[in-house]
Amino acid sequence: MDLRSLAGGVGGVARITTRWLVRGGFKALGITAHEGIVLIALIDRADKHTGIAWPSQLLLVRDLGIARSTIQGALARLLAVGAIAEHEPGRPGRSTRYRVCDVPEQPAREAGRFVA
Repeated sequence: MDLRSLAGGVGGVARITTRWLVRGGFKALGITAHEGIVLIALIDRADKHTGIAWPSQLLLVRDLGIARSTIQGALARLLAVGAIAEHEPGRPGRSTRYRVCDVPEQPAREAGRFVA
C-alpha cells in the first residue's frame, strides 16, 4: 500500500498522521522512536484544519515522560527532516508554533544517503 494513501488532511492535502507514521512513516522519515513520539504528540495537539500545534516543551516533558533535552533534540531533528515547520517563533510566555507538514514524496536523506 502506498504510504501517501495512509495520510490525512483537509482538502486533498496529504498531512502526516499517526496512522501514516506507524505504518512506515518512521522509516520513511528516518526518525527515532523518541522523535516519533514527539511528532505524534504534536499531531495529537494540532488543529485539524491548519496542522498547527503549540504545546510547550514543559508540557511535552510532563506528558511524554522524557527529558527536555530529548524533546529539544527531537524538535530540531523533526525540523531538519521536514516533518514539522516553525510557523511562529516562541517568545517569553508563548510557545513556538509548529505546523505538521505534508507527507514527503521522497525518502528522508541523512548525510547524503537515503535512510528509508
